[in-house]
This record gives sequence, C-alpha cells and structure tokens, in this order.
Amino acid sequence: MSGLHPKPQERPKPVVARFDDLFTPNGIRFSADNPHLVLHIADTHSDVEPVTALPRKPLKGKPQLRFEGGEHTAIGDNTLLRFVENAEPIRAQNVQLHLPNGLALTYGQVVALAGDFYGVVDRPINEGATPADRLNRFNAAFDSLAVLPASRAEAPQILAVMQKEIDAVKQAIKDGKPPHEAYDALGDTLSEEWNKLTGGGSFVSALFPLGRYLKLAANNADHFGEWARLAYIAGHTAALQTAVAARANHDEQQLERAYAMNAFADHFLTDLFSSGHLRVPRKEMAAVVTPSDLGSLVTRFMHDEDSKFGLKVRNAHGDQWRAYGDKRYFEASDADNRTQVNLAVQASADEIFAAYLSGNVPAPSAYAALQRLPDLTAVLNLSDNFSPLFRVEGGKVLRRKDVNNLNDTATIDDWWGWSTYLLLKDYHPTGNINQGE
Repeated sequence: MSGLHPKPQERPKPVVARFDDLFTPNGIRFSADNPHLVLHIADTHSDVEPVTALPRKPLKGKPQLRFEGGEHTAIGDNTLLRFVENAEPIRAQNVQLHLPNGLALTYGQVVALAGDFYGVVDRPINEGATPADRLNRFNAAFDSLAVLPASRAEAPQILAVMQKEIDAVKQAIKDGKPPHEAYDALGDTLSEEWNKLTGGGSFVSALFPLGRYLKLAANNADHFGEWARLAYIAGHTAALQTAVAARANHDEQQLERAYAMNAFADHFLTDLFSSGHLRVPRKEMAAVVTPSDLGSLVTRFMHDEDSKFGLKVRNAHGDQWRAYGDKRYFEASDADNRTQVNLAVQASADEIFAAYLSGNVPAPSAYAALQRLPDLTAVLNLSDNFSPLFRVEGGKVLRRKDVNNLNDTATIDDWWGWSTYLLLKDYHPTGNINQGE
C-alpha cells in the first residue's frame, strides 16, 4: 500500500434559513447535492448567521412564557423578612441568604432564578402523583440551585446578564418610556446568553443546542394556572417544614435556607399574577399540536395577547382588579396588580417566620398567599374578559375563529398548528378589552 489515505470528503454546508422563509414566495432554495437544511425558529428580529457544520438535532423554538427576571427580582426584594421575634423586619434586598453550596443570594434573586434557570428538566413539580412526590420534586429543583457546586459559579453569571435587563428597564423609566419598550429592544439577546451559560449554544446558533434554560422553558407548565399553584404549594410546604426544623435546631442559618426555599416557591406564586399565565391551556396545547415546539410557539401568542391587554380578575378576599402580564409589571396600568402580588409574597414569607416561631405547619388549604391569588375559574368567564385565543371545552382545544377579533366568541375545533401559526405570526388583535366593566 502506498501509505496515502484518501482525503476525507468535506461535509457540505447546510442551508440556513428562517422558519418564516418557508412561507415566502421564493421559499428556500437548496439542491439535491446538499439536502441539509437548518431552520431557525425565532422572532423576526433575530439574526441568522451562516454556519459551517450540520447540527445533530433540529433546531427548536424558544418559548419565553414568564414574568421577566428583573420583575421577579423586584417583587422578591421588596419583601420584608424577620429573623428575631419583636425585632424590626429587614427589606429582603438588604439580606443575603446563604445556601449550602456557598451561594449568597437575595430573596428576589432566588425568585428570579427559580424555575426559569434552575430545576430538573423533564421532571416538572406539578406532575408528581401525590403531594409527597411533588414535594420531593420541588426539593430536587431547589437543590439544583442551592446544593450543586457548579451553580455557585454559574448563578452569578446568569444574574450579571439579568442586570442588563434591569438597567435597561430603569433607563426606560428614567426616560419616561414604557418599560415594555426596553424589553422589546433587548429582544432575544439575553436568552442567547443565558442559553450558552446553561450548557447550550454553538457556532451554529447561540440558541442551539438547547441549554438547561431553554429545556426548562420547553416544558414549563409549572408556571401556568393550576399547575403553578401545585408547584407553589409543594415548595411552600417544604419551606415551612424547614422553618420548623430550624426552630427545633435553634439554627438561624437553616431559617435562611427556609426563606430561600420559599423564594424559590414564590416564583410560581408570582407567575399567577401575570395575566398571560392564568388561562393559557399550556399542557393541552403541547399535547394537540405537532411538533410540540410549534405548540409552544402558538401558545406564546395567547400568552402575549393576555399579557398585553390584561384580564379582569378577583380573589378570595373579594378584591377585583385588572392584571397585566410579563414585561408590564413596572407600568402604571399594572399598579393594582403590583399591590396584590406584593401582598401575596409578603403573606408567603410571613408564614415562614410564623412556623419558625410556633413550630407548626398550617394545612395547604390555609396558606395565606393562596387567598390572594386570582381566581383561576372566574378568569375563564367570558362575560368578564375578552374571548381567549384558545380554550378547552369537552376535552377539545378550541381556537377563536377570528383570531384578530378579541370579542369573537365563535370557535373552531378543526384548526391546525401550522395554519394557525401563519395566521398569528402577523396578526393584529383588536376589540373591547373592558367587558364586564
């Protein structure tokens, strides 16, 4: 043999295009000699860069269905924490909670990191078969932040990126602009950084492969409706039990951990004051739309619609107000909602210290914060709010017939994910959003 080896055949460069390009008059051009195609599913302002290698898996979408990190931080850090009976409470932003892996975070920082950045992928809290199973799932999710050694270095980097969001919102407020415009300007740039920090991203795309951040977002029913309520109950229960143990052990550091656990649970509690999280049939949409990534994208339209226009809600105390959603927490129109979510989080934290003093854990049905939540059944009443983009009736997911008419109560049940996406990607919903007022 000559000892010469044949030159390895170079892999052809894949054609990279936007998902929306499939539906343009020119379509996407590629040849039979190079059948490799990478579709970038993202918002229209995201840039698609040429790539030099074929990814091993198809690119997935990136649902961002949540209160923004800066909003969660502000809610949590406004809470008053108590450590000594009869002593003045301390504003949470001035207290560092020390975690087993060496992290020291404020209450608001834990609220912001919980669920969106830390958790167990494919093991949602709400899917536990029993309260004990859900509590165990919550503990595992919390430990991914509080115990794993890698989180000690990673969490500060995530928070550093989040600070860009906080600074942008502060600047918008200073300039007299609506805070949501700051989020619009940031686009998906922060998501790209967070995806890379949590193990994702490549030279193909900052959003591919999926890091833990985007994997958690792809299966995030813990942040919606009754499922978020179950996640909060599990976490609040775990925090109360830890507070009781802290009393028995006379261990103030264990009380800090109880507060940190409760802050993690409060993420799911605060999500239930974001109107985009109240009536979206998150699980049902994922089940009926194929592929599920497309279901996540379609779900996002309803989430954003309800967040933008707000929903009339009421709670067990008889309070009634209009709640707005993600990216609108700091706006004047959401003042009543800010008051309600702050009352709920304060009640949640107060129960931790009460358990520490008394040694007793109240029954979940008596949890004070739950009485502050928007009524998840009442919000579905069509006489109070505009017609939802999607709703579940008789085991079927129905779509609003005229997607552009917020007041169209007619529905269809034979809709398809792809065609609905095409209707929604450029839609402009209008109508009376003040029904029942």
